[in-house]
Amino acid sequence: MWKSLSGRRVQDIVAEVRDLIGDQDRTVHIGTDAKHRGFHTDFVTVIAILDPGRGGRVFYRRDRVSRMKSLAQKLFRECELSIESALHLAQTVAQDIIVHVDANEDERHRSSKYVQALAGMVVGHGFRVQVKPNAWCATHVADYVVKEKHRKAA
Repeated sequence: MWKSLSGRRVQDIVAEVRDLIGDQDRTVHIGTDAKHRGFHTDFVTVIAILDPGRGGRVFYRRDRVSRMKSLAQKLFRECELSIESALHLAQTVAQDIIVHVDANEDERHRSSKYVQALAGMVVGHGFRVQVKPNAWCATHVADYVVKEKHRKAA
């Protein structure tokens, strides 16, 4: 079930995005982040549509699974969820879609050894990719929602 940041349920995400875009040439950004909570891992996938100079709109979906044991498993699941959402939208919304991957090219970070494989997954499905530090949709927006900061701000 998709929701807006205000908590409004979105019955048909494709129709919602299509209506929001209208005849404008807007880019759709999709990213996923995860947070461990006890015996579970929560994943939040975010769809963000920017309206330059006027802000943007964000929709999110939350998935909960048994706790992921490894960083690789978590990162690849994040990427899969983002790609699934991008594929779902791409079927009917003829817009530019960028998938943001929550992995860092900087070798000081553990996620760096997975960047090439994750980016390859995205490009292999026909989408543009952004990785850290440019992956703001996953790194900031999805992170904000998965940590439930949007509820604290209200």
